[in-house]
Parts: sequence; C-alpha cells; structure tokens
Amino acid sequence: MTPPPFADLELARTLEGGESATSRLFCETAASLYPDGGIRAVPGCGGCAQFYGPSDPLSAVKGVGLDGPVAEHEWEALEEVYRPTQSPVVVDLCPLADDAFVAMLMRRGYTIGSFETVTCRRLDGPDDGAAERPPGVRIEPVGAARAREWTRIVGVGFADGGEPARFAVDFGLVRAHMPHSAMLLATVHGAPAGGAAITIHEGVAHMAGAAVLPQFRGRGIQRALTAARLRIARERGCTLAKLDVRAGSVSHRNAARCGFQVAYTRPQLVRRW
Repeated sequence: MTPPPFADLELARTLEGGESATSRLFCETAASLYPDGGIRAVPGCGGCAQFYGPSDPLSAVKGVGLDGPVAEHEWEALEEVYRPTQSPVVVDLCPLADDAFVAMLMRRGYTIGSFETVTCRRLDGPDDGAAERPPGVRIEPVGAARAREWTRIVGVGFADGGEPARFAVDFGLVRAHMPHSAMLLATVHGAPAGGAAITIHEGVAHMAGAAVLPQFRGRGIQRALTAARLRIARERGCTLAKLDVRAGSVSHRNAARCGFQVAYTRPQLVRRW
C-alpha cells in the first residue's frame, strides 16, 4: 500500500481548504435554488462561513485559522453572519490551526460540541482499497430526476431507519445542480439500500453523504459505495481522497478497509449567544 501522507500544515490546508471550497460551492448552489431562504456563504479568515437559516444544522464555519493569526475584527465580521438570528456559531476547527486563533476562540466563549476524525488516502498507487461488489448489489449514478429519492434514502440511513433530520435544503437537489459533484445510489435486487456522494476539488476527492438503510447493513454496501467513489476519483485524475468519520464507528472501520488512514481529529467548537 502507498504510504499515507504526513499530516502537516500543508496537508491540512489542502484538506480543509478543499472542504471549505466545496462547502461554499454547495451553499452558493443552494442559495440559487432557494432564493428566498436567506442562504449565503461569506468568505473570511482563510475559510468560509455558511448560513442556511436560523440554527440550521448545515450552518458552519470551515477552513479558518490555517493561514496564520486572525484579526479579531475579521472574526467578529464572520460571527455577524449568525448573531442577528441568535444562531450558534459552529466552527470545524483543524488542530493545526494557528495557536493564537484558537486562544481567541476560547476567550470568546467557544466550547467543544463534538469531534470528527478526518481520514485520507493517496490515489497514485495500486487500487488496493477497492472491494468486490456484494451479490445482488448494484451501484449507479443518479441525477436530478432521482435526487429527492437519494436524499430520502440517505436521510433515513443516517437516522437509523427513523424520520430524517430536517434541513433548509434538499441535499440531492442541490448536488444535482452542483458542479464537480456526483451522487451514487446502491440497490439490492432492485430495492434502494443506500447512497453516497463525492465532490472533486483541485485533485482531491471529498467523499460525503454515505449511509445504508438498517435492513441492508452488514452486507458490504458501504464499503462498495466507497470503492465506487474511489474509482470515480481515479477516473477524474484525483491523487488524494478525504473521508470524515466518527472515530471508532463502523464507517471508520470501513474507511480503514478501503485504505484510509487518520490524518487528525478535529473538534467542532460552538458559541451560543
């Protein structure tokens, strides 16, 4: 297996900068589809703040603090995206962010809300992360015509079979209109079983939105979805793939089986008004 990339500041800027850029593109695409929703993306502090509406779970600040110190007035300007609606400021904070920036966030009352583990793998070696497709499983790309179906399947999968969380936008609809993005739907003997998404940015494949319905778990479908996205990434000339997981989860284990290794774990910091 090709050695994993070393998690230094250069790699962090590549991964976090790409996530910030693709998230901004998603937000701007959503704003064009929902013009009356108040959705907006505001760049600043080396990253971007995205707002989808009061306290919407998608709203977050990404990619900040990796270009050196951040002036407090510049950070206050980003916080103003959220303060008028009393929405919490949620920051995906890379552990390689500037120390002074992190200290400033602590002074301003930010606390840890959760953790997310960032994994990655090179794509310039042999295809050692691919998996054989399980019997009866078919994975195919979907477009705008089946976007809402994809959103429903992924949403129910994330909810462990329950009612999906409510968001300001339909994920599939936005992705169907988003450049450099693709959605995949997995079926078992024709029955929808799971879905996943991928977005390409400057040679890096950002893999997200993967979920499998409870009744189809344990059959290798999630791993097959990951392998299918890795093939897409290679075909489009990517040299690196990124996948965020919850440490110790089934998704983490499946990512490791597909060649992903931990780059770092980042806290999600939250400030409430």
